[in-house]
Amino acid sequence: MVNFEKVYQRVAMQVIARCHGAIKITKHGKVIEVYDTKRHIWSNGLAGLIIKEECRNENLKEWEFANVRSYVIQKLLGKSEN
Repeated sequence: MVNFEKVYQRVAMQVIARCHGAIKITKHGKVIEVYDTKRHIWSNGLAGLIIKEECRNENLKEWEFANVRSYVIQKLLGKSEN
């Protein structure tokens, strides 16, 4: 049996690693801009695309993307439990 919370956390860390932590975020948890090292650009609409690509690489369903996004925001805001 797969622990989905651990999968979501792992994918969230992959998203952060892919952007090298270069994600601008508000204190309320809204993603402003990200830097994608594969495309070498800053973009304010790219965060969702990066999350979708990493989730699809892990064979997650579309309804699970929001869970991964919440873990990305938690990690960046320093609210993670670990």
